[in-house]
Amino acid sequence: MSNFWDRARGNGFAPSFFVMWLLLGVLLVSALKAQQNVRKDLPSSRFPELAREYMVKAKTLEKLEEEIRLLRDKSTEMENALATGSQKSQLLNDSLQEAKVLAGLSALSGPGVEVLLTDKSTEKRNEGDPALLNMFAIHDFDILRVVNELRAAGAEAISVNGQRLGVNGWIRCSGPVICVNDIRMAPPFRILAIGDPQTLTGALKIPGGVLSDIENADPNMVKIISHNQLTIPGYAGSTKFKYAKPVTEAVAKNEAAQ
Repeated sequence: MSNFWDRARGNGFAPSFFVMWLLLGVLLVSALKAQQNVRKDLPSSRFPELAREYMVKAKTLEKLEEEIRLLRDKSTEMENALATGSQKSQLLNDSLQEAKVLAGLSALSGPGVEVLLTDKSTEKRNEGDPALLNMFAIHDFDILRVVNELRAAGAEAISVNGQRLGVNGWIRCSGPVICVNDIRMAPPFRILAIGDPQTLTGALKIPGGVLSDIENADPNMVKIISHNQLTIPGYAGSTKFKYAKPVTEAVAKNEAAQ
């Protein structure tokens, strides 16, 4: 090695080699830091969780594709029935549309309210007592209480972050996130409700009501906005029932005889 440096020094190449090795060292350090940052942002312990999430998403997508196919088939059947122009077909279609509205399958628009719920900022949370951190986060039961209050106040359609809450809608905590209709979501939570804006707002602002605990922790965690018109999408999940079946006349007679 010393002979190499002696020859390089003699040929005037030493400064160039020094600069080259210096740059190579800087690049290696930068690459190592970048790799460490990637590992920090995406720890290996998350790989199984991401794999499970991918499988859930894949199954959800499969269900949605099947649902879209079924809806397209039903739409074709209805179009064929309406094409006859008969009064019975029109009545059948009217009944079907009413049933879809009740089931939450149709997108709806009308006056209502928008409720924004969000966690207190991390910086402000760090300023408080660590034992009280739960007070500064939005939980699944907070959303459930708001949704229940809106329904009790006459809301005719409700969605959370774009997920329509129909007959099969559900909300629950899943680790660090909240699931709505099997869709994982994090704050902020945007709840839309169609109904009389004044009545809905009044129900939410009752002293000691569903929002009082959150507002006591930090009033900035809650925001209510009235709208003359807003649109809520239809339920996009599966509508298949695995166990429940319509009651037939034979089943009703059999149960009555027991």
